[in-house]
Amino acid sequence: MVRKSKGVRSIKNQVSQFIEEDVAGSNGLGTKWAFLVAGSNGIENYRHQADVCHAYQVLKSGGLKDENIIVMMFDDIANHNKNPRPGVIINSPNGPNVYQGVPKDYTGHNVNPTNFFAVLNGDTSYTIGGTGKVLNTTSNDSIFIYMVSHGTIHALDMINEGYIWGVDLVIALKKKHDALSYKKMVIYIESCFSGSIFDDILPDNIGIYATTASNGEENSFAIYCPETPFPPPAGFTFCLGDTYSISWMEDSETSNRSTQTLFDQYLSVVNRVQNMDPIYMSHVMEYGDTTVSNDLIATYFGDGSASSNSQSSYEHFTMKTGLVKQDDASLLHLKLELEKAPDGSKDKSKAQKELYDEIARRKHEDHTINLIADLLFGEEKDSIKMDHVRKVDLHDVDYWDCLKMLRKAYQDHCGILSPYGKKLYSRVSVNMCNVGISEAQMIAATSQACPIKNHIS
Repeated sequence: MVRKSKGVRSIKNQVSQFIEEDVAGSNGLGTKWAFLVAGSNGIENYRHQADVCHAYQVLKSGGLKDENIIVMMFDDIANHNKNPRPGVIINSPNGPNVYQGVPKDYTGHNVNPTNFFAVLNGDTSYTIGGTGKVLNTTSNDSIFIYMVSHGTIHALDMINEGYIWGVDLVIALKKKHDALSYKKMVIYIESCFSGSIFDDILPDNIGIYATTASNGEENSFAIYCPETPFPPPAGFTFCLGDTYSISWMEDSETSNRSTQTLFDQYLSVVNRVQNMDPIYMSHVMEYGDTTVSNDLIATYFGDGSASSNSQSSYEHFTMKTGLVKQDDASLLHLKLELEKAPDGSKDKSKAQKELYDEIARRKHEDHTINLIADLLFGEEKDSIKMDHVRKVDLHDVDYWDCLKMLRKAYQDHCGILSPYGKKLYSRVSVNMCNVGISEAQMIAATSQACPIKNHIS
């Protein structure tokens, strides 16, 4: 297996760190912190918030305190009128209620990039709404960050128009390192194209180890979905979890965290994700300082000593369970809602309209993005367009500014893209920036393609 960053530490370094950590632990130094983020909303994205709630339970069972766990999620699914179990969230077919006890630090429209970076930077003066909890960490503390949402190339989606761009995240992480605000950090990201957030830009010398659900050019996949071999309970029309996320959490619940390392977990997750479905498979990746992966899982998630106080009736499936592409999960939900509604009812008409609107919106986004490419490149558009993402210099500030400009130009003139449209447009944008499309050219093209702004949101 080829690893993208530093190799395994020498025995001497491992022994030195063990002594150092043992001394720190015996003096009560170092606090385990966690920041859990779900960037989507809507019942069709149930799985993202379910993943975050489950992650909270994993950390609580390890002994982490609520004062050191920060949760950012919209919080609109537990009591949603389409949730068959009001007030309950599950992350596997026969799993317990993972919603119980979850802190509500940043909910609703307080789930946004401004609050995300304020929490990460440990700066309460920049938080807007919410509890104001931030990563108020010291040089002896460990940090675990888990993020799950839809993704595009080089960015993680936040609700509506928000994005966590890879370059902005890495800049913030470097600043936190320079401020001596942590000892080590682990980051797990679940989204399509999630590897593109860190690939070639996360340093290997700032004590941060990251793994992602996919590489930079592929989807990640939902699990425990209707119409698969291991569906959710009757009445659920949406997927319960995501494959990479379920894999690391269920591994954390079945492994001895005091003897298993992060690299052991990485291998376990890789094995499960890549062997679960021969068609719908992503490549779990690792980035940054891979020497950190020699640390025990307990260093970040706790040792599981509190697990006797938590519910633990999860089913740790090891056989093929049948996966669903992230793009298809919302269509599956809408189709099942239509099938479930009684013939001739208002619910039937509403479900039919919602499914029609989603399909129409995707066709509209396909047409609009193709039209913009036509206006910019004419017959040469196919060499610029969708399927192949060209290699670019990710350390070029102008490249990132171009990506942000293209995204803003589309939103200003054509409206907010759906998760489907964002993925499609991100591929086009990377190649547009690579060939030097200017802001004036893009504004002219989007203005012509969208003379009337699309207000669908």
